Amino acid sequence: MSTWNLGSVATQLHSLIEGIPTAISGAILLDIVDRARLYMESYTGQAIGSVGIAERFQPALIDLSAANLLATMELIGADVSSVSLGEFSESKGTQSNLSVARAFFEQRATEELNSLGRQLRWSKANG
Repeated sequence: MSTWNLGSVATQLHSLIEGIPTAISGAILLDIVDRARLYMESYTGQAIGSVGIAERFQPALIDLSAANLLATMELIGADVSSVSLGEFSESKGTQSNLSVARAFFEQRATEELNSLGRQLRWSKANG
């Protein structure tokens, strides 16, 4: 992996999740990725730009963006026949693929964010 921008993450999402509705593609997808980036900045306390995204942030940003994308697709009623990430693959079954895949991506994103750590801030209360 090298340094990426928001479009690079969106491209990865297109390869991970088939059947992304055209209503979500483009600017809306970039907005979903950007909101995930802002959440990561807030969570970690580190600056993560929209261009030049460092390698250590990329896996968490992809998974967090995927979870948000799948939640959005669930809201508009879209469903996909399969979702895959490495060895993980989910195909249509009795439960909605979007719900199962979203939960998977949320769990992985949380684990990856925790591995990045959080910046602690100490302050002294006057009193």
